[in-house]
Amino acid sequence: MANSDYYIQDNSDIEDKKMETAKALYIAGNYTGALRLYLDMVNTSYSYKLYYEIGRCYYKLNDIDNAELYFTRSVALEQRKNPSYSFLGNIFHKRDNIEKAIENWALAFSFKPDDEAVCLNLATSYFSKDMKFQSIFFYEKYLKYAKNKTSPYYLEIKKTIEEFKKYNSEFYQKAQRANSALDRDTAIQALEVAIKNYPLNFDTNYQLGKLYFEKKEYLKASMYLKQAYCIDNKSLDTLELLSNVMINLGDFTGAYCVMKRVLPLVMSNQKVYLEIIQTIKPLEESFDKLSIDGHREWAEKYYNYNNYHFALFEYENCLIMNKSGNIDYSSIVYELKSFINPEERIVKSCFEKGAYCYSNGDHRQANKYFSKIMVLTQENSPEYRLAKSRIVNV
Repeated sequence: MANSDYYIQDNSDIEDKKMETAKALYIAGNYTGALRLYLDMVNTSYSYKLYYEIGRCYYKLNDIDNAELYFTRSVALEQRKNPSYSFLGNIFHKRDNIEKAIENWALAFSFKPDDEAVCLNLATSYFSKDMKFQSIFFYEKYLKYAKNKTSPYYLEIKKTIEEFKKYNSEFYQKAQRANSALDRDTAIQALEVAIKNYPLNFDTNYQLGKLYFEKKEYLKASMYLKQAYCIDNKSLDTLELLSNVMINLGDFTGAYCVMKRVLPLVMSNQKVYLEIIQTIKPLEESFDKLSIDGHREWAEKYYNYNNYHFALFEYENCLIMNKSGNIDYSSIVYELKSFINPEERIVKSCFEKGAYCYSNGDHRQANKYFSKIMVLTQENSPEYRLAKSRIVNV
């Protein structure tokens, strides 16, 4: 046996041919044949892509249990940038588990926000849960990323959203007139109607929160001011008013966290900065582990109900208060930001990769990154204009 040849056989060429054949069978609609080849490959190799392909075959064959099994195995090997999440969302939706469906579609959205089907699934699912803020948020994403902007369905959704915005504007103006006449109750009623139509308007949320604060209805004020913060987290007026609301509610830890958010916005004004520092010192001394636990419980409730905007707000509070670092809140804050605004992270990454390819003369690859940026940003944004200026004819 000492002289016998022992070696590892390289089956990579065979595997590649099987994969190509299986993909061709899948495209041709022969899902059983494709599945047979994919399952045969599991005996010699495995990867998240292979498990994903097996899951797709089972899904097409309406074997939902096995589809879920292999999509889950795929996710276990690759938790980011995995198309399995989209199918898992579909599977949970088929089972009427809307919360888990949304959670998986949100994960799919976090790495591919321009997937119009995922955006539409999220929009309609949130609508079914009567969560109009989130529903409109994703309908707007669908309108932005849909490839066919002339289809009857697209045009119908676009018309509906435009009508919502129109009613929001009309009732906001009515509220302004009532407010000028010192008719606070009429102003509040008009703003409630405005928000019911289009809840993503910052001014409407801020003004309604302000009016409820003046009426000393602090719980209602906090809800609308938090929504205003979710729309614009750099609004100093919103944060200052929200901190006062929290103090009146007796939520001193919440007030402390809001004021900590104010500090980076007033660093250029030393007098205001020092005044806030003096204000938050006694607030900081007033909370303990139970205070953090309370905000974490709210964060978990919001998360489990798929209200990721408010969950992010509360987990950020936990992160601000968690000085000892005994619990890692930063990872879930990062995840939630990806659920809500993945474009920011992806655009930044594309600029870095595009610039590297551009400097190395690989203009074709650089163009792909810069083109992606143009898809994910608004035409009037500086990011869009910069990316467009970097495109090179090759």
